[in-house]
Amino acid sequence: MITQICPKCKQDAFTWYVSEVLPNITVWSCNNCPLQIFEEDHDEEICENCNEKTKTLLRSQEEQFNWCSNCNSVTNYQLNE
Repeated sequence: MITQICPKCKQDAFTWYVSEVLPNITVWSCNNCPLQIFEEDHDEEICENCNEKTKTLLRSQEEQFNWCSNCNSVTNYQLNE
C-alpha cells in the first residue's frame, strides 16, 4: 500500500483503509506514531496551498483538522473537548 506523510510525526508511514464496520468512513493510521483518525467519505475540497482537490477533514475523539494529501498541509486544527 502507498503511504503518505503523517500530518503529526511527518514520517512516510500514514496509510488508510475503508472501514467494514462504519459506513462511509475511511480510517487513517500512522505506523510510526499513535495517530488514528477518521475521514467521512465525501468530496474532497480544493487546497488553498497547492490548489489541488486533495484536502479533506480528518476527525478523532481528540482532534480534528483539514489535511491535504498532496502538499501535506494541515489547517483548521482543533482539539475536541
